[in-house]
Amino acid sequence: MTPGTRKSALLAGTILSLSMLAGVASAETTVTMWTFLDPNKTSPREVALKQMIADFEAANPDIKVKVEPQDFAQMPTKFFLGHQTGGNPDIVWIDAKNLSGLDTSGAGANLDELLINQWPQEDKDDYYAKASFDAAMFGGVHTALPLFNGGSMIYYRKDLLKEAGIDPASLTTWDAILEAAKKLTKDNDNDGRVDVWGFGMPLAPLKTESSPVYISLLEQPAALYTGECEIKLSSDLGVKGITYTADLITKHKVTPQDALVINVDDVTDQFIAGRYAISIGSMLRYSVIKGKAAFGADNFDIIKWPSWTGEKPGATPLSGWWVAAWKNSPHLPEAGKFLNYMLGKEGVGLWTTVGGQVPTRKSVLESPDFAGPQYDWVRLMVDAWGQTGYMDPPSCNTRTLQGALNEATARVVLDNLDPVEALKEAEAKFADAQ
Repeated sequence: MTPGTRKSALLAGTILSLSMLAGVASAETTVTMWTFLDPNKTSPREVALKQMIADFEAANPDIKVKVEPQDFAQMPTKFFLGHQTGGNPDIVWIDAKNLSGLDTSGAGANLDELLINQWPQEDKDDYYAKASFDAAMFGGVHTALPLFNGGSMIYYRKDLLKEAGIDPASLTTWDAILEAAKKLTKDNDNDGRVDVWGFGMPLAPLKTESSPVYISLLEQPAALYTGECEIKLSSDLGVKGITYTADLITKHKVTPQDALVINVDDVTDQFIAGRYAISIGSMLRYSVIKGKAAFGADNFDIIKWPSWTGEKPGATPLSGWWVAAWKNSPHLPEAGKFLNYMLGKEGVGLWTTVGGQVPTRKSVLESPDFAGPQYDWVRLMVDAWGQTGYMDPPSCNTRTLQGALNEATARVVLDNLDPVEALKEAEAKFADAQ
């Protein structure tokens, strides 16, 4: 081979190698996902997500998953608007109160075609909460599927209740909660300032959770919706609930007035720091609190929602997070592969054993991994949903309902507005949102 021929052959080989590398690179697909979790952080769910992505990418080397963390309160609306302007991610997480918005926006891909029709019947039947599985089914088509079954819950400090001689099992009525909160509200150093409040609530208009007003209304859920997406809040139960909630702040002084501007992140942080003996919060933050509680993980537990009579638990709202794919995604098949893994038994197992969430699948819940007493809280939540589970009509825009109830509570507390009038204002806000 002459020097010139050798040089040409080397050049051709180099070009071929570069072409092959370019072919490999172009064959790799990146699937983007919007979520409020950041896999570079260390909360249990974020650790679970990081492991899930690593395991999936190892099994699917031609697909990479890129997480773009978002503010959880703004993410769904941003996704709906992005459907019109383009630039949406391939996958997005949607909370319960925005499922109707997903339908209205038309942004969600048909998950029956993408996933469910390929599942064996046993996989479809593996979801024990049928209402959750079908919550985003509009016109007979699923546009989102549940990642976490969640909902508001009541936390409490075992050590403080024991010190005050209060049996957690006795807290089955709202009156019992009030009497306990009176005993538990403490000024420990006698400086005139409360160190531990008896009952904490996130009553901010945004990033909030269920309140006693909402749980009270759900004692007669059939009377709450008087028509399709028409609501009656200014009922006897509504007045009873809002008066009780306002009195916790103004009359009994077992809840700080700051509760009116505190969101779920604030109340979680403050409970962890020891500011409340009993508090309303999100079940989805259970594992975070357990891991960070300044008073010790063994002193943290939950109870079912109380009711006015105590004959049965209060309503247990079913919410949480669902996952959807963008209808116009250029990478729908690859996004579907990751969704299949994240929603499958292996993914759900990671969400629960590592992420500390209540599993969505019966097969995971019934596995030996959940036989120990450390999962009593999981069984309590599943039992509560079985007894008194409730989910707002997903076809209605309920995104602002709890915020409107919180604003009504603030009107009663700060402006001395009549409870009926305050609740009528909330009714009007709900109607405007439809």
